[in-house]
Amino acid sequence: MNVRVNLTKRVRTAEGYRYLPAAVSANGRIKPEWVLVDGKEQRFPDGTYYLDYTDSTGKRIRSSVGKIAIEAQVSRLRKEAELRAIAHGLDVVSGDGEEGLTKRPIALAVAEFLEDVQLTKDPKTYRGYDVALSYFRESCPKVHLESIDRKDLLKFTAFLKKEKKQSPRSVHNKFACLLTFLAANGVPKLVAKSDRPKFVKQEVEIYEHGELDRLFAVCSPYHLMLYKFLLMTGLREQEAMYCVWNDVNLDASTINMRWKPQYDFAPKAYREREVPIPEKLIEHLREFGPRDVKGNSLVFCTASGRPDTHMLRALKRNAARAGLDPNRYWLHKFRATFATMHLAAGVDLRTVQSWLGHTNLESTIRYLKPARGEAVRDKVNATFA
Repeated sequence: MNVRVNLTKRVRTAEGYRYLPAAVSANGRIKPEWVLVDGKEQRFPDGTYYLDYTDSTGKRIRSSVGKIAIEAQVSRLRKEAELRAIAHGLDVVSGDGEEGLTKRPIALAVAEFLEDVQLTKDPKTYRGYDVALSYFRESCPKVHLESIDRKDLLKFTAFLKKEKKQSPRSVHNKFACLLTFLAANGVPKLVAKSDRPKFVKQEVEIYEHGELDRLFAVCSPYHLMLYKFLLMTGLREQEAMYCVWNDVNLDASTINMRWKPQYDFAPKAYREREVPIPEKLIEHLREFGPRDVKGNSLVFCTASGRPDTHMLRALKRNAARAGLDPNRYWLHKFRATFATMHLAAGVDLRTVQSWLGHTNLESTIRYLKPARGEAVRDKVNATFA
């Protein structure tokens, strides 16, 4: 059910008082003091916010919700939830009575939870929670947290599969986001372990030497350096994106993954680490780095010195150029190849765990693969000779 509540601000302009749409930032939050005038943002510090919507009888309603932007946004979310519940034939408890005051609107709880996530987690984590909780609110017509029950969670799983066409892994991840949200708001456990959506844990994919040779053959010097860097360091995408030359110790043949306050970047789990790198990569980096390089400048960046945020897009484009399937190429696969190659070469699990920055050994064990190649085929043939 598509229920829309618009938020406007009544401001005084040269033509008199007008109701103008409240300006919204990229993360969906209201920008205090800003409205849209003919599609362009203008600042109006004074004024009162209003909700503008159509009720269940088709009558247009415009009601004041005060002068504070965040409170107006919460009121809009609450009203959308109420209208959605009414549209599904549910009774809405009024917030004016004592009973209503003891119940927490889902819309308000979601807004507060996402605000905490945005302040404490990285942008990718925030987007994951934002999408998951948005889908839940779309699937669940209830207004208050206290009304949520087990069936609502099971319906959410079905909604993700049937309506949103999500993969089993995506359904599992979004369900986990919802459980985290409910736990953070003190909602008791509503589902058993058997209720949680499951997915097939696929074997970790790695790049084979042959396909890497084909990929490298069509790359520009910049992308060739980037892919070899990812392959020989095992760094994550954002770790490579925000790696600066001060992190690279060419004399000691190491990469240090550190906190970067200038980019608001911290290593995963906030754990700094040092990774040894082969001499081959050191030689490539010496040739790749500019002579007047500054220590705090990025190793991989745009022409203007900004972080390269299109690494994945470029990889898929290069794969297609090499006649390879772009759907089988992603940046994390270099990291998986790094781990698998080291483990196959005899490096112990604890050491590889340290290099990858894993907090538990189980994450590293995933990269252990059975021996392959001609030597293995010879042994198999000898067994059944």
